[in-house]
Amino acid sequence: MLYRNHLSKFLSIIAVLIIALLYALPNLYPDRPILIVSPERSLENSAISATLDKAQIQHQWSDQNTLIFTNVDDQMHARDHLIQKEMSHEHFTLNLVKQTPKWLQAVGANAMKLGLDLQGGIHFLLEVDTKQLEKNQEDNIRGQISGILKDSRIRYTSIQDASESTQVTFLNEQEASAAYDLLAKRMPQFKRTLSGKSLTLSSDQSLDSQAVKYAVDQTIQSLEKRINELGISEATIMRQGTNHISIDLPGVQDIVHAKKIIGKTATLKFHMVSKNDSGNSIHRIDETGNTLPLNPFAVLSGDSIAFAHARVNDTKPLVEIRLDGNAHDFYHATGTHVGERMAVVYSEYKPGQSEPNEKIISAPVIRQALGDNFVIEGVGSIEDAQDLALLLRSGALAAPVNFIEETTIGPSLGSDNIFNGVVSLLVGSGVIFIFMAYYYRTLGMIANVALVMNVVMIVAILSILGATLTLPGIAGIVLSVGMAVDANVLINERIREEIHAGRAIKVAIDSGYNKAISAIIDANMTTLLVTFILFGLGSGAVKGFAVTTCMGIIASIFTSVHFTRALTNVMVESGWMTEINMSHDWFHNIPTIDFMKISKSAFKFSALLLTCCLLIIPMKGMNLGLDFTGGQQIAIETPNDVNADQIRGVIANLGISQSQVTTYGASNIFLIKLGDTGMKTSVITDKLKSSIPQSKILQAEFIGPQVGSNMLSSSLSAVIVALGITMLYVALRFEYRFAISAIVSLIHDPILILGVFALFQIEFNLIALAAMLTILGYSINDTIVVYDRVRETFKQDNISKPQEIINQAINQTLSRTVLTSCLTLTVVMALYLFGGDYLHGFSLSLAIGIVIGTYSSIYIAGSMAVLLGLTREDLISEKQAGELV
Repeated sequence: MLYRNHLSKFLSIIAVLIIALLYALPNLYPDRPILIVSPERSLENSAISATLDKAQIQHQWSDQNTLIFTNVDDQMHARDHLIQKEMSHEHFTLNLVKQTPKWLQAVGANAMKLGLDLQGGIHFLLEVDTKQLEKNQEDNIRGQISGILKDSRIRYTSIQDASESTQVTFLNEQEASAAYDLLAKRMPQFKRTLSGKSLTLSSDQSLDSQAVKYAVDQTIQSLEKRINELGISEATIMRQGTNHISIDLPGVQDIVHAKKIIGKTATLKFHMVSKNDSGNSIHRIDETGNTLPLNPFAVLSGDSIAFAHARVNDTKPLVEIRLDGNAHDFYHATGTHVGERMAVVYSEYKPGQSEPNEKIISAPVIRQALGDNFVIEGVGSIEDAQDLALLLRSGALAAPVNFIEETTIGPSLGSDNIFNGVVSLLVGSGVIFIFMAYYYRTLGMIANVALVMNVVMIVAILSILGATLTLPGIAGIVLSVGMAVDANVLINERIREEIHAGRAIKVAIDSGYNKAISAIIDANMTTLLVTFILFGLGSGAVKGFAVTTCMGIIASIFTSVHFTRALTNVMVESGWMTEINMSHDWFHNIPTIDFMKISKSAFKFSALLLTCCLLIIPMKGMNLGLDFTGGQQIAIETPNDVNADQIRGVIANLGISQSQVTTYGASNIFLIKLGDTGMKTSVITDKLKSSIPQSKILQAEFIGPQVGSNMLSSSLSAVIVALGITMLYVALRFEYRFAISAIVSLIHDPILILGVFALFQIEFNLIALAAMLTILGYSINDTIVVYDRVRETFKQDNISKPQEIINQAINQTLSRTVLTSCLTLTVVMALYLFGGDYLHGFSLSLAIGIVIGTYSSIYIAGSMAVLLGLTREDLISEKQAGELV
């Protein structure tokens, strides 16, 4: 009966793993890059093929309008060559086509999306201009006041904005007094001050969060429409923080055109041309340079436009307009003013400007009342007409946006990142597999199967959730493999102890799993809490790492505990495993090192290290990455005969005095770091490409200084929150003295890491910070394993003193500590050696942290608890003291 129970549980777990394998399988069928040719050019297929053949770009036609390529690099080169042949951007649409078999798609199994660092593309971080929102709010207030006064036929001469108030001037004091009483009823939220013929309304209410949220949501909707119009596949648009919007455009490389379409806060307005240039008229310049007086109130705005389409009529570009059917006032106004001129005004906000730039596109004479369909002329070239039509279809942005972060990643760099990530995963996993199979024999092979299934489950969960895989995400998977083996080492070492104690094989297995589960859950829970904090940092790279690490922790608990236990029990009860053999029992005899005796020396050593680090950090300073400082960073691939001095010369010719130029992974790839130059990144990259023939921009990145400062402050907050949550969890699970001791050791670790980074001037960027926060979770893992064994030993030992108990606990868990640290360190070194330059700071931070964390969990955490006066009664209640374990 027992065997059947274990078998049924094992089969149910296998069913879960088969489902995971099914949903992970689509990732073996990556999307193919395609180029969709517009119908206007589809008849030129032979000419297009000839152009691509001449450029030696491999391609094939899947149908009359679709070109298929083997990689994104060829796709991008193909579009660039075709555009050079005087074909417009609008004739070609970049896209990806799924290669997943239909039977997998039928069950909803799809591959993960790849991040920009894995397939190339453009990233923008936009800031919604809340100052303009406040101005719009003021305009709404003026309009509201004007409407109320007109409805009540109270005459006024002007409505003007003063400092944080609105001032209305009336014809006489009687009108002002009547308005005072009326607005007191209709707009009670405003303070009113009456002075002669003037009435001033003021409010303490600033722009509320709901108004900002609404504006950002509306802006996101407009941006989604614009990007859909551009035909970009798999674009990601999401809110980031309160008033920021993150946009990822995979496969796109033309950052100038993308910014032109995405960032324009433009629309059309229709004003009647004033017959008499009165004082209330507004003045705008028309296409011939003449200034026309316009009625200040628009008879139609862009909000009423439902559809717009650009076309050519007798070589003249024009835009066809269709209204939404609710513009009745427009029909009435144009019917009333037949024979008069109406100005079509193009209105656009520029970054940093409080007022829009407005110009008159055309000012035709109204021949008849205009209905829901009409055309406008004078829009410039056909490209201008197409851009305007696109903007009108998507709607004007609710507020101006500023580009505060821009990144362009070349497709070749993306493919290199995939290769580096997969190689580091294979190498790190391979070392672990060999060691586990050699050291733990059969149990090690079971653990290896669990590790493979762990990776499969991570990929399956990410695919089901529709998550985006990034290079830091791959690093998270690699690290998850290293951390997942910790559970198997804990379990196997516990089983080894039970076997040495003379337990039967079934009893040893059950007892080993039961005794290890508490430490496994506690250790993984603290790391899980840290990943939640990392996710809250908001950066795409860090979020990708946090998501995969989180999924890895969840998957490892399932595979390393439930799967391995069920498989082991089935093998034992079926007779396939009759004994447990483990080769080279390095820790057969439990060490008897007196850690408490040397703890004072360890404290002095740690104090010396901390003092040195606290002196080095301010003296040498941190080499902060672009994430924290803002600025520009460009990766360029050059011919082999180009050196760093030549690149510095090109940069100097642009008037940029300071630049850092270093090799980046290969001798002909250079990384250029610049401060805030005040120059567009696209201008710098164009100059580099023109000055260095046959060079290729692999990556171009711009981060505004305000993003860097905000990221630095939020990162410091994340560290503080991570320490606080960890302390609270340890206090709840164990005892407050342990919590204080754990925090002391945790504070000790990041300071030493920062000291090493400062000493050797290693770049400290956001992904390195993510590694440091991860180390907080990893370090507390070791500490919790020791604390868990201390509590268990206190239950069994009524005689020994606390320092003796802690000594025993550290010695008993030393095998697990050394093995886990060495295996995780091996995985991290694989990341360092094979993960590429981008992950060097990340993997180095992890490596330093593992060494320091292992040291502090042995010498600092337990010793500190003894110094704080830990007693047996602090951990064990009277009821627990009587229990037998």
